[in-house]
Amino acid sequence: MSDNSIGVLTVATNKYIYYWIDLVKSASKNILDSNLVFHVFTDQVSVAKQFECTSSNIRVIIHEIPAHGWPEATLLRYSIFGEFSSKIVEPILMHLDADMLICTDFTVELPPSFINGIGLVRHPGFFRPNSINLISYYAKNLRFLTRDVRMKVRIGGLGSWEINSLSRAFVARKKRKIYVCGGTWFGVRENFFKMVAELDQSVNVDSLNGVMATWHDESHLNWWKSNNDCTVLSSSFCFDPTYSQLKNLPEFIRAVDKRLDTK
Repeated sequence: MSDNSIGVLTVATNKYIYYWIDLVKSASKNILDSNLVFHVFTDQVSVAKQFECTSSNIRVIIHEIPAHGWPEATLLRYSIFGEFSSKIVEPILMHLDADMLICTDFTVELPPSFINGIGLVRHPGFFRPNSINLISYYAKNLRFLTRDVRMKVRIGGLGSWEINSLSRAFVARKKRKIYVCGGTWFGVRENFFKMVAELDQSVNVDSLNGVMATWHDESHLNWWKSNNDCTVLSSSFCFDPTYSQLKNLPEFIRAVDKRLDTK
């Protein structure tokens, strides 16, 4: 990106504040040339204040919110970001889950611009190699070939698409093409908050109708993606080492395997 100032927005209530601290520590080790402003939305204000980041190009801003549990902390994500939008001024913004680690300076890997000001990340679980690499992958993983074929026949495309037509997150079969992850996404500030407002409205309509999307905020994000053009970034921005299909991709941002964590 031409402007190296990025605001990183993360909801980290309850024990997730400790994952967020590890996230910022990983950034301080690996982000060298860009300026990051971490906006943390948390009920653990005292814990966040006690954490000191000594990196000169990383700043932390704390926004106090109630102690949202799961899945409220994810479903209310768009509402929370919109509520605090006037206090978030960086030209480029990204949402990043608390349970992530920055493995390299991902800012130098971003494209010069985003289509329509938004950059979403291909979900690592549904990434597949291209051309001859795909043939090789399926030859070594026949069970995935069978599963993928069944999924495409059954629902029209790889992904955890919302199939409940009563939900605003529902994606029509013909639009089930590229499935993106909810853990990492980017945007130019104006476009970012425009999308956030649309997604907040979508979540609110579901709530009023007594409906909850299967994969919460991620379901609504994929509804938005299916109806809008944007840049789709590599799964390297949400790398999961447990997925064998990612082995040839570079690792920029890693999703923490909470099953192995003692927090």
